[in-house]
Amino acid sequence: MQKFWFSILIAFIITGSLSGQSHKIEIHLKGMTDSTLLIAYHYGEQKFIYDTLTSDNNEYFELIGEDTIPGGVYLVVLPDMKYFEFLISDDQDFSISTDVNDLIASLEFKGSKENSAFLEYQRFLMQLNKTNYETREKMKSLINESDSLAILQSIIDNNNKKLETYLEELHKQFPDSFIGDLVYAMAPPQVPDFDIPENHINKDSLKMALSYGYYRDHFFDNLNFSNSKLIRTPILQNKLDTYFNKVLIQYPDSIIPQIHVTADKARVNEEIFQYVVIFILNNYLESKIMGMDEVFVDVAETYYLSGEAYWSDSVYLEKLRDRVSKTKPNLLGAKAQELKMETITGEWVSLHETTAKYTILYFWEPNCGFCKTETPKLYELFKKYQDQGLAVFAIDTQGDRKQWEDYVNEYGFDWINAWDPHQQTYFRYYYDIHSTPTLYLLDKDKTIIAKRIDVDQLSKMLGEIFAK
Repeated sequence: MQKFWFSILIAFIITGSLSGQSHKIEIHLKGMTDSTLLIAYHYGEQKFIYDTLTSDNNEYFELIGEDTIPGGVYLVVLPDMKYFEFLISDDQDFSISTDVNDLIASLEFKGSKENSAFLEYQRFLMQLNKTNYETREKMKSLINESDSLAILQSIIDNNNKKLETYLEELHKQFPDSFIGDLVYAMAPPQVPDFDIPENHINKDSLKMALSYGYYRDHFFDNLNFSNSKLIRTPILQNKLDTYFNKVLIQYPDSIIPQIHVTADKARVNEEIFQYVVIFILNNYLESKIMGMDEVFVDVAETYYLSGEAYWSDSVYLEKLRDRVSKTKPNLLGAKAQELKMETITGEWVSLHETTAKYTILYFWEPNCGFCKTETPKLYELFKKYQDQGLAVFAIDTQGDRKQWEDYVNEYGFDWINAWDPHQQTYFRYYYDIHSTPTLYLLDKDKTIIAKRIDVDQLSKMLGEIFAK
């Protein structure tokens, strides 16, 4: 028995097929005292309402219509937000019965072999999880007893193998079906035991590399990309999240090729392709990992700005195009755009002609609250490494000369102080300056090697650089 995990349910419209088929699902809830319940469905990591059912007889409800319901994992949600799950597959004429005081133990399906099998799987999984939990709790008290820990770990390993076998058998029992695809998608790829000669140099490292490569390349082998019902389950979202955020090495050169491979696999189904591409774009648009904006740019250009994203309107695409144009010039590894600006003393200075092993390009303003915290810390960092070849090219982004000069003189910032009050260098565009402070770290060739980090992160990075 589970609780519906969000309190404010969001209405979300999905359309069914008008192929002449219909749906009729009878629901008997023994002990139900309320006349209303909700039918909801999974959509990735979220849950949405599909319908609200009412009944004159509180125990009997019907979900009936002249069209078919889009397939997926659905939920019967009680007024107290407790719920149980069921499958909507091709056969949409069946009945459900249970007791509201014991939802899972009393749950029964008639007329749906897939749902009966899904229920048995859920009960099997609950028992397996219970055993594994109890075993892990025992292991906590035997932390120093290696033999006992090994025995207990073997129990968990055997249970995991039992689950893999169960999923494989269920897939064989229901070939070309929703439940078959659903459970099989949960099964991880089976990595072969690579046979490497004993006398091979770095045998263990090679085996680890081969195993990782196989796991990476075969991660989606058990996922049927042609079955759009998987969108209305937690499985597809979870697989994508695990693969792109945990399995792959978090570096653009490792991620981008796998994005193209995965998107190509998803092309077999238009709805799946849309879901996968949207997930990937949002994943890297919102990423907090430095450098992932290169991945975002690639996805945006390959699938959206190329015209493939048929689901996006012109307004969204124009906003996306603008974001890409402001991101591309300042990607990691790119040559920093030249800036020639007036200094606080009235001279002119060039970013590219600034001679230093490393240059901090710092956009700030005197009346910015966070700048008042970060700028003095940055100055301390500058003085610490100035003699080792660190320069700071600090740009006031506002146009109040007196305020800028007073602040610089008050704190004695003797780094390069420059400004462009009329924005003739287009610095906001080339460095995507929409908030302050914003910081870039450049090498001696003025190549961008770090961006949009705070002073504490920069301090750690410079400590490692100058310690070499």
